[in-house]
Amino acid sequence: MKLVEVIEGARTGAGVTEAIVAVCRKMEKTPVVCRDVPGFIVNRVARHYYLEAMRLLENGGITPAEIDVLMESAGFKMGPFKLMDLIGLDINYGVSRIVWEALGCPARLEPATIQQQKVEKGELGRKTGKGFYEYNLQG
Repeated sequence: MKLVEVIEGARTGAGVTEAIVAVCRKMEKTPVVCRDVPGFIVNRVARHYYLEAMRLLENGGITPAEIDVLMESAGFKMGPFKLMDLIGLDINYGVSRIVWEALGCPARLEPATIQQQKVEKGELGRKTGKGFYEYNLQG
């Protein structure tokens, strides 16, 4: 991935941040400096991508594959369900809970029931062979 979130804590010295940004650039990465807040930047913004897709799925009438095709045709490199399966539903769900709880449990960020159910069933995505899609784990 090109993006690197450089997190400045309350006691991070300016020189430390500058040094990390320089290393990121030498690695041909795109550093973005942000404060130490729940979810930082990417995880805060991405929650809506995942949660709205799962709400559409829970409301019926559309499949994960259809949503992924729509989002990819709109310019996203990967649809939300393919991406959650790649990340791991357990990891994605855990981050959703952490961000939701840290921000005072706002309704707009409440973790999706469908994802919780998949995690409880052990359907964690590619690593288990099943998530929103099924995968062949045999080489």
